[in-house]
Amino acid sequence: VKSLPQDKPKIVFHAAMMAIQNFGFMIFYYDIWGQTPHDSKCQSTRDAVAMMSVTCFCVAFLCVGMAFGGYTDDQFVFALYWFAHLAGGAAYTICTITIPIARYSSKGKDCAALAPLTGDRIEIIYILHALLYFVYVGGMLSITYFSFIKPTYYGGKVLPLTESKKANNAD
Repeated sequence: VKSLPQDKPKIVFHAAMMAIQNFGFMIFYYDIWGQTPHDSKCQSTRDAVAMMSVTCFCVAFLCVGMAFGGYTDDQFVFALYWFAHLAGGAAYTICTITIPIARYSSKGKDCAALAPLTGDRIEIIYILHALLYFVYVGGMLSITYFSFIKPTYYGGKVLPLTESKKANNAD
């Protein structure tokens, strides 16, 4: 782990975007969790949004820790937070699957009928969550690339496509 000086702002940018996204989803799902009725029909919905809220809280700081390790070239910190964030990312992925299963099951539909506003909110927030899922994965992969893969396997010599074209045209 020895990020290049020109890649350090990219690491910070991706960490900030990931933390903002996770903190936002933590607030969204925490609020939905609190508004979902305490009824047996709603238990799977409550469990799914509760897990997502807590997961988002954890990965919001884990992604910053991972980026901090990459930014400061601290191999131990980077690896510790990278693997911890990977576990959090697995939980995030599980929630990405379980939330619609819970919401659109027969009990989930009955639950949404008990609290129509909450049922609608889960639907809309989940659509946003699903749309941004790969943006989040891209952030983790970018931090990994700029902190570890590029300096370790490419010696920091990978040029962006536009710079490669300029170099080829100069010959």
